[in-house]
Amino acid sequence: MLTDNPLEPQTPIAPAWGWRDLLITLLVIGVGGSLVVLALRALAAVGNWDTSRGFISPPVYLAGTLLYLIIGGAVLAVIGPRAGWRDLGLQWPRWIYFALVPPVFLFGMGMMVLANAGVTLLFGEFQNPQIESISGGQAFGTGELIALWLLIAGIVPLVEELFFRGVLHHLLRRHLNSTLSIIAGAAIFAVVHFIPMLIPGLFVAGLCLGYLREQSGSIWPGVLFHMLQNTLALLAMALVLATGGVA
Repeated sequence: MLTDNPLEPQTPIAPAWGWRDLLITLLVIGVGGSLVVLALRALAAVGNWDTSRGFISPPVYLAGTLLYLIIGGAVLAVIGPRAGWRDLGLQWPRWIYFALVPPVFLFGMGMMVLANAGVTLLFGEFQNPQIESISGGQAFGTGELIALWLLIAGIVPLVEELFFRGVLHHLLRRHLNSTLSIIAGAAIFAVVHFIPMLIPGLFVAGLCLGYLREQSGSIWPGVLFHMLQNTLALLAMALVLATGGVA
């Protein structure tokens, strides 16, 4: 729930939920995710399934999909009953906030290009390690590209926005003003992807997503932004792999 003054921290509302619930959610995610990974590893070993192609490999794709479903399910199961839809940003915003997405997206993509250029200047090159982990270094077939799009530009944006801009942003806004909440949320969002080369660009994306959440009071404009970003990234990967280039 947003306060009248967006610069002031939000106050907790009943039914109360907080950091303890987030920790329980993370525990459920950790246990559930570990069990899924161990089970699919065992099945892959028994069935001699090929996992060399990253997320193109069925067991890896299935593991990634199940992991994200566990994250979303844990949030809704643990925090959902104690939180309102406004807490999690699940209410549908006014359409004007969707009109805000294209200019914010264009600005964000431009700033991400500059951030990646800065990484190149510092380290001499910019290579996206996600290309190897997602594709195994091999070009996508049409069916594979569609399957990846459903996961990367469909399930992933929805679940990540529910967690980062739904749960985390709401908790941060109870204690921080809007600017600090957006910055802190963007930093956490960038770091927990565990890809050092992409942290500057992910931080920029996190700022844009936090801004959309703060302005609209909803995660849905951010979901749209995130879907566009991941679609663009996936198409860029497909182009790089098809042409034998390096990203």
